Amino acid sequence: MISYLEGKIEYTGDKYVILNTGGIGYKVNIVPKLLNSLSKINPPVNTKTPIVKFFTHSQLNMREGVFDIYGFEKREDLELFHLLISVSGIGPKNALNIMSSVEPKHLKAAVVNNDPDYLKKISGLGPKTAQRLIMELQNRVDYLEIGDMKGMDLGQEGEAMEALVALGYTLSQAKDALKEDAKGKTLEQRVREALKLLGKNRR
Repeated sequence: MISYLEGKIEYTGDKYVILNTGGIGYKVNIVPKLLNSLSKINPPVNTKTPIVKFFTHSQLNMREGVFDIYGFEKREDLELFHLLISVSGIGPKNALNIMSSVEPKHLKAAVVNNDPDYLKKISGLGPKTAQRLIMELQNRVDYLEIGDMKGMDLGQEGEAMEALVALGYTLSQAKDALKEDAKGKTLEQRVREALKLLGKNRR
């Protein structure tokens, strides 16, 4: 088991990076948000490429005969990943997809509030798997410190995400654009603000 990797980014792919650690290149699968932030690292001429560190989960993929590595910026994200793959029917790639599609605090709220409808919006997560995830994690997410859930309206959150997806954005883009504090805001206000943010990011 590889607990963490530290090195320089040699290449950024679609859903992964190649990390040069001591002359060895490791392919590390990461969530789109982290990939986007790493792809913007462009050091000035004559300066050293910054060193990055991933907390990792490594697993032998028997079907494809490869050794997969999944990397996370924070140890808390790795712990959440481990919780997700402990659920029957959820593998590493599906867990990474879940983490890419919803905020950790929203995932926790859906589990605590027994709300499978919110989770069913995630691509590849059917109703049975969503319900199983809630059942198996019901008493195991309390320790996760992932933000204040008071006043959280997952119904509005889901509708706002659906509205943005209908306009052509991905779940990951919608999730990131809706991270601002939602207290006291209507659905229309949140979607309008998210569209402004997404418009700025496209420039």
